[in-house]
Amino acid sequence: MEKIEKSYDVRSGGNLSVLSEFGAIEIQTAEQEKVEIVITKESKSESVGAVEKMLADFELAFEHEGSDVHIQGVFKHDRDHWWKQFNFAKIHFLITVPQQYNIDLNTAGSDISVANLTGDVRVRTSGGNLCFRSITGTVWGHTSGGSVEAVNIAGDVQVRTSGGSLRFGAIQGFVSGRTSGGSIKGTDCNGGTDVRTSGGNIWLGGISKNVNARTSGGSIQAALRTQPQSECSLRTSGGAITCTLAPDVAVDLEAKTSGGRVSVETDFVSVIQGKAPKNRLEGRINGGGPLLKLRTSGGSIHLQKASD
Repeated sequence: MEKIEKSYDVRSGGNLSVLSEFGAIEIQTAEQEKVEIVITKESKSESVGAVEKMLADFELAFEHEGSDVHIQGVFKHDRDHWWKQFNFAKIHFLITVPQQYNIDLNTAGSDISVANLTGDVRVRTSGGNLCFRSITGTVWGHTSGGSVEAVNIAGDVQVRTSGGSLRFGAIQGFVSGRTSGGSIKGTDCNGGTDVRTSGGNIWLGGISKNVNARTSGGSIQAALRTQPQSECSLRTSGGAITCTLAPDVAVDLEAKTSGGRVSVETDFVSVIQGKAPKNRLEGRINGGGPLLKLRTSGGSIHLQKASD
């Protein structure tokens, strides 16, 4: 195993950028005015010949200017030359930054995690999972082949994955999430939620402000705990919808299904006016308010009131 270590004096509020053609990146913080870097390169295979050549071909460059640090990792030969060895090699960036710092990370080959940071975070990976925990600032993340987890974020979150699930928890800002191949689960999202998936279920609990959720291949469960400020919608092409409203939420309801029926908890019946067919229901709840659209082509719709 080869280890590379660097340390740079910086000030809080600076910027770290990493652009690497391979390797997992882990960001942690400490109460210090330094950026400390530990990079390890090792083989995971007993047949180390080709793998060792690949690791030796991976070249690192470091730049330090004021409070900013930039790291670049590239293969001297073309990256595609080594693709057969990727599963048998490990490169890991462990970087400690001041607690107040901004992060911009891009790796072509593994996981990224950022924790306990005050600052803006922007990350991208072509083949791994993303994990964000205890961040005060805006979070932006994109992965082409993994899941995304964002927990305890005091800011807006915008994430996208082409091949995994999304999980949110304790988000103070607005949440925007997109996945082409997984489920979505969110709890305690306080700034509004807009999520979409092409291939999984959506479960949203304790959502404040507005909610918009869409899936092409699963069911939706959503609990709206505060009054929405504008139009909300839950849409699925292949499952059921269960929507739970806080007792004082006031909305105009439009619920429609092509493959099931619409059912409403008894407590709501007295405030919804008019008679409707079993697969459609329109009316006002608690005097009416922003529009709440519930649509499914392949299941039933159930509207219920949250317990006090």
